[in-house]
Amino acid sequence: MDACRNAAHRSAWTVDVRRANYSAFNGYHRTPSPYSQVRCHTCGAVWRTKAAYVDELPDSPPRRACRACAGAADTACRICHQAYCGNCLTDHHHEGYGSPATG
Repeated sequence: MDACRNAAHRSAWTVDVRRANYSAFNGYHRTPSPYSQVRCHTCGAVWRTKAAYVDELPDSPPRRACRACAGAADTACRICHQAYCGNCLTDHHHEGYGSPATG
């Protein structure tokens, strides 16, 4: 995860996860942490930091998470209706039944 270093992009930075993390180690449950996950909506960079500037950034808009990898879901299984990214849907047991994600 490389941080965005372009000062012109700073207005496009938002906080995905504020002072917490979700990991396999803790069962993907929210765990308090001094670090926050920041996203640049211009270049797509995502990074974790405990820098003070995080307090000045807005929260990221809500997004559906892929059931398999927790990335951004851009499709859903037509059979079980679970949200998936395009990469993970091809590995899903209902492969090929994707439809655009809603809501």
